[in-house]
Amino acid sequence: MNITFIGATQTVTGSLHLFEFKKQKFLLECGLYQGHREDAERINSTFPFKPKDIKAVILSHAHIDHSGNLPNLSKRGFTGPIYCTPATKDIASLLILDSAKIQEYDFEYLNKRRKELGLPPKEPLYTMSDAENVINQFTTVEYKKTFAPVDGVTITLYDAGHILGSSIILLEAEGKRILFSGDLGRKNMPIIKDPYTPHNIDYIILESTYGGRTHASFDRMTAELKDIIEEGKAKKSKIIVPAFAVERTQVLITMLKNLYEEGVLKDVPVYIDSPLATNVTDVFRNHPDCFDKETYQLFTEGDPFNFAGLNYIKDTEESKSLNEKKGPMIIMSASGMCEGGRVTHHLIHSIANAHNIILLTGFQARGTLGRKILDGAEKVSIFNNEFDVRAKVYFMGGLSAHADGNDLVEYVKNIKNGVLKKVYLVHGDIEESRALQERIVSLDHIDVDIPQSLTQITI
Repeated sequence: MNITFIGATQTVTGSLHLFEFKKQKFLLECGLYQGHREDAERINSTFPFKPKDIKAVILSHAHIDHSGNLPNLSKRGFTGPIYCTPATKDIASLLILDSAKIQEYDFEYLNKRRKELGLPPKEPLYTMSDAENVINQFTTVEYKKTFAPVDGVTITLYDAGHILGSSIILLEAEGKRILFSGDLGRKNMPIIKDPYTPHNIDYIILESTYGGRTHASFDRMTAELKDIIEEGKAKKSKIIVPAFAVERTQVLITMLKNLYEEGVLKDVPVYIDSPLATNVTDVFRNHPDCFDKETYQLFTEGDPFNFAGLNYIKDTEESKSLNEKKGPMIIMSASGMCEGGRVTHHLIHSIANAHNIILLTGFQARGTLGRKILDGAEKVSIFNNEFDVRAKVYFMGGLSAHADGNDLVEYVKNIKNGVLKKVYLVHGDIEESRALQERIVSLDHIDVDIPQSLTQITI
């Protein structure tokens, strides 16, 4: 088995790994690289292999940095199946179509500016038509059901506890067991089940997004959110929450529902201004089999994703009207890294007002607008226009759906046995990966590598 680590190596985005067994090639993941526009265009537009040679793709979960380049792969010649859980298919279909729509919209806007500057137009990475075509290639597999993507290799998916439908991928070939963590979730988080821990593993390909950090408890995050809302009420703020449409939005809704029932949200309307997040929430309602016991109980009694004062917005004109409303209010909108979607327009109308609050609720990749805001930039560029950053910025990293360093070390410790030969760390900035590497090696001198892009290994 030859494995080439291509994307999400020493970075957290663009997950892509090439496997070859007896001249049969297949992929784990095919995600979009998200970052500076020129870098993203260069990295996403080409593959270091021929797409037509790929027999299958196995997808751990729906997040766009894991699934978002599938339309481009198909457009360039890949015709095989894309294996994933039913919930992942439903969410990935929404995300991929939304990605195509945003690209078409953003490039239309960008090309108007390019025309004014006398520059030639650019084309999006893929279109709605490309996205619709690749969705037909999805093949669903239930958790714990073994299948063979190519001759001689079997795969079983287990719950990763990261987002709805997310999977740990176990590969078996000629007596060897290789575990790909995908994005590993946390224990005792709302809505979905805890991550599954397999055993008797020879090699682990492990994510390291927060390998050097420790998350705050969920209870502490709820208290912090309450404090931010109280501040926003006192300042009559617009609280702009760039939130990932999948999982983060739904978790925040459950938190806000609890705060509403406590009376914290009295006279503070909440707007979910993301058609994608609204549609994804409907997918959650369609997959209660993925819920933990507490959420499933709430589901049997009513709707865990709704309460009085919560408004789901789909209409563009209604979205624009929020810019004219006065605070206090909460506007939750995608994308979580502020790289596109309606949240960029809310930032345009709010970021320069010192009375307002920007609440970042998840990982911000290097080069993204969200990362620049998080790092304290005094000015930021949005659609080629400069804006002063006067709004107060908060970061609630403890809401992350990723395991932290302690979780990851515990996971390896629980898997560790006499057969574990090596751990490969991916999906993490180099500082996070090195911190995790040091801790795992100290367990019992376990061999840990941090591969670079295009590093190839043979098992």
